[in-house]
Amino acid sequence: MNRFFGKTILITGGTSGMGLATAHRLVAEGAHVIVTGRTRARVDSAVKELGSNASGIVADAADLGAVEALMETVRDRHGQLDGLFANAGTGTFLPFENITEPDFDHGIDVNFKGVFFTVQRHCRYWRTEARSSSTPPGPSTGATAS
Repeated sequence: MNRFFGKTILITGGTSGMGLATAHRLVAEGAHVIVTGRTRARVDSAVKELGSNASGIVADAADLGAVEALMETVRDRHGQLDGLFANAGTGTFLPFENITEPDFDHGIDVNFKGVFFTVQRHCRYWRTEARSSSTPPGPSTGATAS
């Protein structure tokens, strides 16, 4: 199947788990997939596994400077995006009472702030068709003032 032929899709956290599985599926369906991860070794390994329709960029979703640099790199290398899977995530696997404030902050930085700012900074690079189908309609403008 080639449902995604000619499409460029960014997957943050695409070097393992659900992100890598999604990348495999999209590549199999014709997309060029850009995966991100926090280390060069993991990014390179995923790209090698995915093949010629994949590329990778090292970026830490918790680092807003890295998110901005990612956006600029994607723009410079690929122009616009057809899709974004903001998949990067983390967890602290400790007993509740042992989780520290830095553990909590890191989780918020990756799982909330990282996702929010990744989507915000990349939405201006989505193709018009992708943006219009991914953006909910605005408030109704049909009302008239009396």
